Amino acid sequence: MEHLIPILIATLAVATLLNVILRKFNIPTVIGYIIAGAIIGAVMGIEHHGNKELEHIAEFGIVFLMFTIGLEFSANHLLSMKREVFLFGLLQVVVTGAAFAIISTTLFDLSAKSSIIAGLGLALSSTAIVLKILNESGQIKAEFGRNSLGILIFQDIAVIPILLMVTLFTNDDKSIGVLLGETAINALIVLAILIIIGRFFLARIFKVVATTNSKEISMGTILLVVIGASYLAHHFGFSFSLGAFIGGMMLADTIYKYEVEADLIPFRNLLLGVFFVSVGLQIDLNLVGEKILTIIMLLAGIMLVKALVIYLLLAIWQGKKSALKTAITLSQIGEFSLVVFSLLMSTQMLDPTICQTVMITVVCSMICTPFLISNADRIALIFTSESLDDDQISEDDVLGEHVILCGYDSFGRAVSDNLDNAKIKHVVVTDNTDDYIKARKENKMVVFGDASDRVILERLNIGKAMSTVVTADEIDRIKEITASISIIDPKLKVIAKVLNDEEKEELDEFNHEFILDGNSHAASLMVDRINKSRLLANETARLQFLDKFSLDDPGLSLDLLASEQARLLDIMSHSFNALREHRDIMSIKAFHESFKVLYEIIEKMLQKLSVSGTLATKEFERLNVISDNQRIMESMNHTLEAMGKELRGLEEVDATRNLAGVAIEGLDAILMTLKDVAVSPSEEDLQILENLTAGEGSSMSGIRERYLNGEHTLPPSVRGLLVSTTGHMDQLKDQFGALGSNYKRLVKLS
Repeated sequence: MEHLIPILIATLAVATLLNVILRKFNIPTVIGYIIAGAIIGAVMGIEHHGNKELEHIAEFGIVFLMFTIGLEFSANHLLSMKREVFLFGLLQVVVTGAAFAIISTTLFDLSAKSSIIAGLGLALSSTAIVLKILNESGQIKAEFGRNSLGILIFQDIAVIPILLMVTLFTNDDKSIGVLLGETAINALIVLAILIIIGRFFLARIFKVVATTNSKEISMGTILLVVIGASYLAHHFGFSFSLGAFIGGMMLADTIYKYEVEADLIPFRNLLLGVFFVSVGLQIDLNLVGEKILTIIMLLAGIMLVKALVIYLLLAIWQGKKSALKTAITLSQIGEFSLVVFSLLMSTQMLDPTICQTVMITVVCSMICTPFLISNADRIALIFTSESLDDDQISEDDVLGEHVILCGYDSFGRAVSDNLDNAKIKHVVVTDNTDDYIKARKENKMVVFGDASDRVILERLNIGKAMSTVVTADEIDRIKEITASISIIDPKLKVIAKVLNDEEKEELDEFNHEFILDGNSHAASLMVDRINKSRLLANETARLQFLDKFSLDDPGLSLDLLASEQARLLDIMSHSFNALREHRDIMSIKAFHESFKVLYEIIEKMLQKLSVSGTLATKEFERLNVISDNQRIMESMNHTLEAMGKELRGLEEVDATRNLAGVAIEGLDAILMTLKDVAVSPSEEDLQILENLTAGEGSSMSGIRERYLNGEHTLPPSVRGLLVSTTGHMDQLKDQFGALGSNYKRLVKLS
């Protein structure tokens, strides 16, 4: 290709500029690459077809994608989603493909072979776009998200037989029977070679490579596996991508899966970018102008038919809302459809003008996808009145409870054992094969990979972890890992040990904690820091009032219990404020543990008083009121804990930030008033509390309705948070009111 460097510079410039603009509208980078290809092709007169070098480079984008898909296809993974993958996926591809094949034959007078391939191509959806959006929004855990994932997995498998069908239909030299026989024999040879290599050699090869501690050697080995498996399949008459897919599956059950995937992603994304640019080169902008009405009609028709078929299939087994949202999510036509229609055009099975028109339609459907998914709830509510429950996110998604342990050397094992003793969940990350095997034998949750690789850390939900512990001794290695974590989020909590003050100064640029000490002592210090809230809460709570409690003076004991309940309110207030101020998670856990310990002590004393037989009638009434307060406060604490996490989520969204702020200030005011009432109840404070908690919660219903019914455009996850938060606010209002009534009774009984 002449003038390659100017073309490359122009392509990178246009693609970068477009993607920066498109990202502001949540449009995936794939669209930017395609449009960039179309612009460069039109301006510089470049054609994709006939350029073998570009075709091969572009094809290897799909090769690397299929290899990473293969890495996810262990037998256990498939079995856990067998209904979504093998039932829903098979039905979707077959029925949708058949529907489009019949339409193609009937309305457009295509041949049977062309109609079948075109129909199956249109049945495919965009794995890259859909899974990216569902992962980022957290909706992949919802029922429709699982449906979409399962169907997309089957579609990825179905690409292989679809591409094989193109070969079968375009081979005129041999009969189909002979061709199928040869294909079956070649398939057996390829599978036998790849399975034998994968089963008996791959793990051993990667084990030897891992001992070198060389990223270059590791990367070279991975590329050798990908390209070698691809070439082997191609040599026997199959596609490069088929060999890559099988090669990925051979590594799916090995300990090296995560490291391989992390190392391969930059190559995959780069070559996929080349592939999508090459797709854009195939788009004739003049044709877009000529066929604009046809493209719009095809776009609407194809997406409606596809959505209708998926909805009707899934509605047999699931609720209408889930089926409809899955249909909306998968109604677009995917990137592999472009591959299919490119082959139809290159093999002359379909008229180039028709192929060009359909491919432009495919791109338009992919552009529509982010907008359709973000508004899936609103569209679904038009056709169904089912609730939003399946879209709400769990509390665990808001606040994490695990520790990531980077390394499993002697120090790492000491930290892990201390974490186990403290009953703190943790996952080990190590790229040392021997350490990995030791961790597995000791039933640890362990992942093989480089702890400085951001892909692996993000897959382990580092953003939701309590803390990350780095066990490395070398200062450069500590720097490497902490730098990667800081790139993900500079606020993430990291604990590491350093040998001296000089090393500590070298790490001052990172906002982390560093401990100066040897292995065993440092391990204990780290876990003690994580666990100290529990121990301190236990000691301080017991020392403050157990020595004053006496069954011989029930009146004084009831006064002490009432005052200690005021401390419970104080702890709740501090815990809630810690959440609103985004304090360290361990500070928040300290308040939770303090509340639990003090609550248990008060509860035991109440039980002792209730069976003591020394209470007068009025004292017994006071005991009942204090016991009722105890139950209300326990429920309040759970509600405040859940709501605090939800409010943090709402504060991160522009549309709900003001609502979260108002809610926090209001709750803080009520908690402060409650504390005053509990310590020294007065008529004025009781009246203020009554005014603050008056009403039946209709204001929350109004807020909820305004936010959910069009005043604000909210993603499904935020809508779920809003519903849950306003529900908790109504619940708290009732609990505050009940406490206020009880304190009025206590005043009368005093």
